Amino acid sequence: MAALVVATVLAGAAVVVHRLQAGHRAPLDALLVPPSTIDLLSGEQWQEDSARAVGGELTRQWVNARSRDRFVQSIIEHSGGITARYGYSAEDPRINDREDFGPEGVRETPLGVPVSADQSLIYCLLTGRQNEPCSLWVYWSRYGLYTVKIYYREPGLDAARFAEIVKIVDARISAVLD
Repeated sequence: MAALVVATVLAGAAVVVHRLQAGHRAPLDALLVPPSTIDLLSGEQWQEDSARAVGGELTRQWVNARSRDRFVQSIIEHSGGITARYGYSAEDPRINDREDFGPEGVRETPLGVPVSADQSLIYCLLTGRQNEPCSLWVYWSRYGLYTVKIYYREPGLDAARFAEIVKIVDARISAVLD
């Protein structure tokens, strides 16, 4: 009987260790949050414009049929925690955005809402003059083994409204991964 208990405990510990090492995995599709499901955006007519899946990466883009606003979400599944942390730093979209928009074109903004992501930031891209409002917002985050990037283009969108969108996206991703 004692051997059976020890074997059960050891098997249980192995499962726990495996879960901690591998992290919780989910189908990439389950982590997508289409804009039509976000309360602040659901009144619009969103159409999926493009989708790309390559290996452990999935990108979908939706376009608002009326205003032509764009909502793009990319998710990358990393093989482990170390590679996910490295990927968050190495694949930071601000690197390319600073090349495309110039150093002054990337305006970092405090998130303003609590999120459950392990790492996260938001910023806006200035497509015009410095004193114009942002029209393209970015949320870059890491949830365990996944890095998530959202680009949302809506002229005149302010930081508070984008933060509310981020809060909804964060809650949905967290619910899938819990």
